[in-house]
Amino acid sequence: MSGAYLTPGTVLRNRWEIGRELGRGGYSVVYLARDRELGGDVALKLLVPPPAAAEIARERMRREVQAVRGLSHENIVAVYDFVEEGPWSFILMEYVAGPDLQVRVRDRGPLSSEQAVRLGRDIAAALGRAHRHGILHRDVKPQNVLLDPDGRYRLTDFGSARLDGQLGVTTTGALTGTPDYAAPELLAGRRGDARADLYALGLTLYFALTGELPDRDASGNHHPRAVAPAVPDWLDDAVARATAAAAEDRYPTADAFDQALVAARAGVPAPTPRCVLCNGPDPLGLGLCPSCGGDGDSAESLVFLRRPAGRDARAAAETRLAATLPRIAADTSAAVGGERPLFRVSRQGAERIVEALDQRELQARSVPVHSALSMLPSGFWLMLVAVAIAGSVAAMEAAPLLRWVTPAFGGLLILGARRDLSTPLVSPRVRATRLPPDVERRLLDTLAELPAGTARDLLADLTRTGEAVYTRLQLTGDSRESGSMVGELLLACCSAAADLALLDANLGRFERQRERLALRAAGSLDALARCERIRDGLVQRLLEAMTVLGKLQGQAADLATEGPALNETLAEIRAEAEARAKAEEEIEALLASR
Repeated sequence: MSGAYLTPGTVLRNRWEIGRELGRGGYSVVYLARDRELGGDVALKLLVPPPAAAEIARERMRREVQAVRGLSHENIVAVYDFVEEGPWSFILMEYVAGPDLQVRVRDRGPLSSEQAVRLGRDIAAALGRAHRHGILHRDVKPQNVLLDPDGRYRLTDFGSARLDGQLGVTTTGALTGTPDYAAPELLAGRRGDARADLYALGLTLYFALTGELPDRDASGNHHPRAVAPAVPDWLDDAVARATAAAAEDRYPTADAFDQALVAARAGVPAPTPRCVLCNGPDPLGLGLCPSCGGDGDSAESLVFLRRPAGRDARAAAETRLAATLPRIAADTSAAVGGERPLFRVSRQGAERIVEALDQRELQARSVPVHSALSMLPSGFWLMLVAVAIAGSVAAMEAAPLLRWVTPAFGGLLILGARRDLSTPLVSPRVRATRLPPDVERRLLDTLAELPAGTARDLLADLTRTGEAVYTRLQLTGDSRESGSMVGELLLACCSAAADLALLDANLGRFERQRERLALRAAGSLDALARCERIRDGLVQRLLEAMTVLGKLQGQAADLATEGPALNETLAEIRAEAEARAKAEEEIEALLASR
């Protein structure tokens, strides 16, 4: 983009008089303008997209403005209207006289810890308001944080990432925002949620405290204290958690981030256990995720590897097994030899595992637990027969006592072999308590059905946290009513996660057909925008449920203080079920249209 688009003194709509240029984005120019009618200054953002994408860009920004205009918050720069006049399309926004954070740090150096906490709390408050309305910012960065003359930090440019970075109709599979501040999942081409905005806020705080950005080649958990030793430990921990590489290891909501800054301590959560077979979330620590057969009590089948024929084949199988299940590397020989089972799972789970191992060129079979002895090699039975014969001969000729000792010895050998053959190499952890059977069954069934993605990851985290809450309730002797409320929330989250997975699948289908569907009437694009907003709002509700459960898990919280928030979250998830169903119908109708 080069040259001027509007010159000082130009008057649009006989009302807004253009002044000086304030800044430029990828496909926009921002001017200071005078509102002749009201007598005040406004920021006027002129849209200048490429001609081929102009129509879609205008539709996108019109919908974004309609959504953001309803946000009223002291830390959000107000958006007034979207206006078109002749060839021009522009957004009218509140004018903030102060500099942006990038300029502030460049001119005056990094912020103090106290100033950084104010920055973090102000922007977290702005994001919290937006996220509860199903609105993601998608481009949190220092240039979009303005310092108001009264000392407030103000967040601006909601939705502009979709214009400046990506002109597609949806964001599925496409990066929006500034890559330097984008969360890892966005860089990988996945759809982000509120935690991607929090990652960007964490990096913005890192920049504010150090005056630079961390090396993005690192795995995450960026510590500003490594560059600026004056940063206190608790603030360093807060930034590190916000910038965790995995979304599930970050703060679940903007409110949770704000509370960590208030409490002056962060507390990094324990990572979610992962399935040893597919590396998916294993919320109950069963060794296997529900999709791979980790489904709790109904473990009546054992999974054995078939013994390869020949030394080379056996060595190759051991190598493949060690790569597939590194945690049993010391026992690969026993597993490949069929001497120990890999897993003990349900019959359906065993079928899935056998199929998964076959895809890794590891031949396996499922054996009922009561038939475990059938896996003993013929050599074992020959040895047992030889021992019995030798004992009988010895008893007749020299030691009658062996007549009784030999059968007992043989029985012990059989019991020992059966024990080994029934004990899997991958064993679940010992669980201190359990969720109510109906709740656990529903959670595991839903997790088994969900495809890999945001819905499954969120429900897995909720399952893990929910079980920890039940453990605490049991240890503290809390009432049965408390457990019932938590169970109701988890059951509602199952339905919400299933709806989220369906919405994500349909939005993904739309993305693959967007060139055809983007040419349809604005009404269809509006329907899509509503679906995206409902989807993002649904993710936010699940994250809020996780926040409430996380507080109940802590030692300082109880149902008396967190009960109202739990009930509110549960009511919202239930109340929005109808809106979710309508959104699914709208997008399915849109995809079915020709």
